[in-house]
Amino acid sequence: MAEFSPDVEMQKIPELTQEFFDHVLYDEEPLFISDEATIWDVSSAPTAEELIDRISHYYKKPVTSADLKQPLWKLIRQLNEE
Repeated sequence: MAEFSPDVEMQKIPELTQEFFDHVLYDEEPLFISDEATIWDVSSAPTAEELIDRISHYYKKPVTSADLKQPLWKLIRQLNEE
């Protein structure tokens, strides 16, 4: 049986994660997101530009390609910082 990476950090932000999927990754519905997963592990968006546009539009913040390479929980927290 395959072992999954832990999802401790993702479990700490369920509301923020749901908001992110509702408004940015609205065409995705992952069953499990580990703490190691990046947006590329849960999104089938064809380009970084499309994801950056979606994120920047909803969160009204600049996002870079480098931001998309960090774990998803870090990206979500970063987007929700004041």
